[in-house]
Amino acid sequence: MFFKKYNVNEIVNVNKIGIIMFGLMGDVILRTPVLKALKKLYPEATIVALVDPIGYAVLEYNSLVDEVLILDRNKEKNKLKQNLKKIKAIFRVRKQKFDLIVNLYNAGVSRPMVLFSGARYKLGFCKQKNKFLYNVKNECKDNRLKEAQSLYNYMISIVEPLSKKKYSLKPIFEVPQSALEKMNSYLQTLNYAQDKIYILNLGASKEDKILEFEKYLYIVQYIYEQYKFIPMIISNPGQEYLQTRFIKEYLQKQKHIPYIKLPSLKLQDVAALIQMTKFIITPDTGLMHLAMCFDNYIMTIFTYTHPIFVDPNNNRFISVYEHFNKDVYYQKQNISKKNLQKAIIKLFSAE
Repeated sequence: MFFKKYNVNEIVNVNKIGIIMFGLMGDVILRTPVLKALKKLYPEATIVALVDPIGYAVLEYNSLVDEVLILDRNKEKNKLKQNLKKIKAIFRVRKQKFDLIVNLYNAGVSRPMVLFSGARYKLGFCKQKNKFLYNVKNECKDNRLKEAQSLYNYMISIVEPLSKKKYSLKPIFEVPQSALEKMNSYLQTLNYAQDKIYILNLGASKEDKILEFEKYLYIVQYIYEQYKFIPMIISNPGQEYLQTRFIKEYLQKQKHIPYIKLPSLKLQDVAALIQMTKFIITPDTGLMHLAMCFDNYIMTIFTYTHPIFVDPNNNRFISVYEHFNKDVYYQKQNISKKNLQKAIIKLFSAE
């Protein structure tokens, strides 16, 4: 029965669901709408998220997940050790005895995980060369290709064969009350009004997504001089030098511009700050996806990747870029100060 394909009306007795959600913080967050959809479809089923270590921090407080299973995918120099690690991960998945396994990653070790999972039902992306791995029918139109839409739409397309319902694309990050109280206390210690501060994130997972410091300085200076808003500057784990250098080499030379140097914070603390402030300015990175979980205004600077991949289609999301050629989704952007100014004016007009 390996080659049998199941229609939605043939899927029964789904008591345990495994969802492969590998990737960095932003990758995990943009997959959370699928968790919500599956919870609505199978409210009594146990949902287990399969993640890299960073995924645990994203889903630690998520009430849609019953268990977060961390699988080690870090590469080993020794090929034998690497293969043994993969086999061990595959057997950990098989041991779970899932009724339904949903692959939101569709690369690397996730494919043999699906193949050898022992799950009765296997669901993955449509229009994929590895679709033979999946036995739940998922035919879709060409506009469901990755290059034609937001990744949020692309992810939700996986559960479309299970129901004709329309599901929210808003991602989910649940902030614990302890983090909200901690960050509220922190804000009370500052000498600035809470309604006059915003979050500035400099870091991103790739260097080509980081805007030049001179232009970040222009943003901070323009916002302060025109609107009297003060930046709280994030300290990015592994990229602390960005905060240090920007402050030391740029902001400290502009003595009339106040700023707040944030300490190193846990992810839930950063989420609490985002939730408690009016807007965030950030590159296309994980903290942008985190901000989408709330009702903040988000000004995202796209220096290389086309915003089509992440645009949530609401007026609180302001994307900044210079120009992409037709049907080109990756193109280096030399963003002008004029365009940055337009985006800031748009942000404050909306706000």
